[in-house]
Amino acid sequence: MCAGHCRISTEYKYIRFFLIHDSKQLLYITTMSLVTVTIPADFKYVGLALVSTTWLMAYQYRIVSQARKKAGILYPQAYAEKAEMKASEDARLFNCAQRANGNTMENIPLVFTNTIVVGLRWPLLGAALCGTWVIGKFAYTNGYMSGDPEKRVNTTYKVGSGALGGLTLLTTYIALEWAFKDLITKALGYL
Repeated sequence: MCAGHCRISTEYKYIRFFLIHDSKQLLYITTMSLVTVTIPADFKYVGLALVSTTWLMAYQYRIVSQARKKAGILYPQAYAEKAEMKASEDARLFNCAQRANGNTMENIPLVFTNTIVVGLRWPLLGAALCGTWVIGKFAYTNGYMSGDPEKRVNTTYKVGSGALGGLTLLTTYIALEWAFKDLITKALGYL
């Protein structure tokens, strides 16, 4: 790849690559040393909790599909228009189903990121909080589909939202600890 023009040297836990390109340009790439990540034995429960989100989304997909068909809302229309909702309760329920699913999709990246980070430190806690969030989202979906959108925010949903808040706080704590522990170690190394 380097055609004999590469030099690899190691200094202070860094790997430096020097690539000569067209005899005029010097491409310099520095990469940090590798980080060892130890996956706890109980991380399997994190995987199980994350898979439960797939079943939540499959449940919501089924509800949205059934509501779309019943309301007669054709693809690619994402939501029923106001006039359609006034003329048909089925159209309004379709919008409720679509919104419940949309809310889940908006939160999934947070849930996955936070569950994995927390799970690397405390796998059972990460899995339990993710599972609690999933149960809360099932309750949210069912409340939304009751015909009264205000019922989406029920006690089970609130507990699930609290679980996501807990995951977020724990992830923040872990990330700050990773960052500042490294900075403190480097600072002490220079003293």
